Amino acid sequence: MYTLELTNSKTKEVTTHTQPWVSGKQLITALKLNNAVYEDDEESTMALVNFVADLFGIKANDILEGIQAHELMQKLYEVYYKVLGYSEKKSQKLIQFMKDGEAEAELD
Repeated sequence: MYTLELTNSKTKEVTTHTQPWVSGKQLITALKLNNAVYEDDEESTMALVNFVADLFGIKANDILEGIQAHELMQKLYEVYYKVLGYSEKKSQKLIQFMKDGEAEAELD
């Protein structure tokens, strides 16, 4: 089961979107996303947002408005890695590695 929680910024109401089944076609899309080359961080982030939005049958703007900035990438990657078949443990390690890499880059 794939889940994504989005919060209404005005009412603070949380809506949980679920997707019980992901097709092989969606896996192929995820693999293409993994191998794509993007011009900048904005383009790569929007590709990931659009992938997750399509997966749950919602609009990209729903995701952008429903997840706080500091949580956006983690929540997107949790869904993305699950589609790729990574274990929860491996997903969390990859997400932590991503966070640590960003923090180290900021210190340079």
